[in-house]
Amino acid sequence: MFGDDLLVRAPGGFELTLRGREILRELDTMLPVVEKLVLPATFDPRREQGIFRVAGPDNVCTVLLPRLCRSYSAAHFQVGFEFLPWQADAIEMLERGKLDLILHIDDGLLPAHFRYEPLYREEWICVVARPSCFGKSLSLKQYLDAEHVVVGTLPGVQTIPDKQMAAFGKKCRSFLRVPYFGVALRCLPGTELVLTLTSGMKHLVEADPSLRLVKAPPELRSFHFLMVWHPRQNSDPRHTWLREAIHQAARTSN
Repeated sequence: MFGDDLLVRAPGGFELTLRGREILRELDTMLPVVEKLVLPATFDPRREQGIFRVAGPDNVCTVLLPRLCRSYSAAHFQVGFEFLPWQADAIEMLERGKLDLILHIDDGLLPAHFRYEPLYREEWICVVARPSCFGKSLSLKQYLDAEHVVVGTLPGVQTIPDKQMAAFGKKCRSFLRVPYFGVALRCLPGTELVLTLTSGMKHLVEADPSLRLVKAPPELRSFHFLMVWHPRQNSDPRHTWLREAIHQAARTSN
């Protein structure tokens, strides 16, 4: 193949020809590159730079991000995190590689080829102003008769509580629709409005003396938040590290 013997017999054994020495010098450079391609790669966030881009709704970010910051902000990583607001084309962005992860509910509407893992389970709770007329729990009738502050992350798209009520042929009375749970909480004092909230945010209510928790009607079913990614990233060391970081934040938040 090389048109050269490469090795020739000599008094002390075998010696490389000039062409053999030239090829050996080239292999000294090439083999480490080939080895890097075929051996398992590693990822060190303290040495490698980059940004992980994640999209998720307000409520799941409220649960995960504080712990993520406490765990990693002092670690002197070269990588960073960019969390984007939930948007209608988040799944398409994940497909195109514009996002590394999305945080999604287990509604069965994800593309079949996506990979996912459950992060944690959410229950529904209701929040009202402390002096409001509501008792410690709401029946379905009381829930439907009340005026609600609704948090809708996407315009024109039903919220999970609305979808669950629609399954019973029921509809809540919405007085106000806002995009963020933090804003919705601030709208409650001085009103008789009801806000339906995921249980991971109850610490915000417990820390606010102007608000109180009310048990939601049992017809509102719990659900899981999922961590979702594209299968092309499944074995990537950077992405494996990212998924473990998000998992760790979910485990320590519950």
